[in-house]
Amino acid sequence: MAKREAPFLLALSLVMTLLASGCGGGREAPPTLAGGSPTPPAAVLVWDPPRTYADNSPLDPYRELDYYELHLRGDQNFTETDAPVAQIVAVTNILSPDGHTSTSVPTTEFPLNNLSPFIQSGNVYYIRLRAVGVNGLKSHFSPPIAWKII
Repeated sequence: MAKREAPFLLALSLVMTLLASGCGGGREAPPTLAGGSPTPPAAVLVWDPPRTYADNSPLDPYRELDYYELHLRGDQNFTETDAPVAQIVAVTNILSPDGHTSTSVPTTEFPLNNLSPFIQSGNVYYIRLRAVGVNGLKSHFSPPIAWKII
């Protein structure tokens, strides 16, 4: 794995938190909703936007990112021709209170429960991401990450 691929997903943090039965994330008890019932299992994938495309040309995540491709497989044998199971908006523009200016905010989190149509409990899945620019250029793939929901 090349060092330039690591910053895409794991540069500062990769946090996968599973709050499933038997895995309380170090808490005394699972979090609860207002009525006292346990929250559903949740996992969030967290990443930092890439700073280069696959050809190593610079990438400005605030101006050039269009979306992320999320790839999911039951093994680690990803190929360039695999179709993504999700496309995630890479940047959100937020208007100021006066409505005259906007700020670009890169997307850095993805709740994995959004993948429920593509998974079965008890199986191990591997996830990897890559960014796609508004110009159609793509970043390197992130290293695969193992994920299992109980």
